[in-house]
Amino acid sequence: MTRAVDPPRLGPEIDASPRRAARDRCSAVELRLEAARRRGCTVTDLDPETGFLHELRRDGRARVLMGALSPLNDAAASRLAGDKFHTATTLATIGLRVPEGVRCLRPGRFVDFEAHTGHAPALDLAARRGFPLVVKPNAGSRGRGVQRVEDAAALRAAIDEIWADDYLALVQVPAPGMDLRVDLLDGRCIFAYARRPLELAGDGRRTLEQLLQAADPRLTPAWCAAMLPHEPQWQRLVEREGVGLPWVPPAGHVVRFDGIILNLNRLCTFEIVEPLPGPWLEVGQRIGRRMALRHLGIDFKVPSLAADPSEAVIIEVNASPSLSNMALAGNYERVVGIEEQIVESILADAPAS
Repeated sequence: MTRAVDPPRLGPEIDASPRRAARDRCSAVELRLEAARRRGCTVTDLDPETGFLHELRRDGRARVLMGALSPLNDAAASRLAGDKFHTATTLATIGLRVPEGVRCLRPGRFVDFEAHTGHAPALDLAARRGFPLVVKPNAGSRGRGVQRVEDAAALRAAIDEIWADDYLALVQVPAPGMDLRVDLLDGRCIFAYARRPLELAGDGRRTLEQLLQAADPRLTPAWCAAMLPHEPQWQRLVEREGVGLPWVPPAGHVVRFDGIILNLNRLCTFEIVEPLPGPWLEVGQRIGRRMALRHLGIDFKVPSLAADPSEAVIIEVNASPSLSNMALAGNYERVVGIEEQIVESILADAPAS
């Protein structure tokens, strides 16, 4: 069984620690505020104790921002996107591919829906499709609470853990392929990237810690010390090869942190896709229209960028996409430029005050 009860974050924990986010120039909050200042806005911190509530004001227009939530999407559309099961149902009705899976409701939450309550739906799926399976909360982001399970006991345990915080656990058949993320603003692609497993090529001289830090500027010594022990892919490496950060991989030896879950808040890297091929932009626009979202991020599993988008599986849709990890990885100015576009759209919709 491979599990990640509390996966590490490479980026700042904006929602869990707003004070930290307010201090971190690469947090989603600070990136947007910096963009607002560059666009000539007066930025007022309305809640200095947390640094999580701000007013943007310019040319007689004002808008209050709560954290990094995108105010370009209405509440109903954002809530729909935040529900993974209902998002998948919505997209499937227009012929788009979504993960095969079931929902397991926490017993005692509802008096109806008995067929979807308890472990039974997941165990039936396992009997039909076998293992491994992916278990995840119906709400949430950044890979939190997502687990890969290999047997029925692990399946039950993973669902129980999700029920501690969420009344609905999703159990899905893994979708094969590479990970493609596409962020859109009013139908335009503002950023796209492919997530890749992190690979470290040994040279016989540098330690694993040095190789990690050379491969990704986000993997600072402090991060490695605090977060690697909780990272499932790292745990597998330690158990399999009996090594640690001081180990020096021999020349030609490749250490690959591959897994069923690739998330930039965990051990993976990325490759910017530019320009995004037209067919992928078109399917992204179609998803945006169906979900009634102006600002969104879409996670695809795809055979390759050369494949027909009809072969892609839409893993989820994010109604407040963040580019914090891109800024941390050396793309700060580019990300602030994208945030400036978002700020201009926010101000265009802001009421006069």
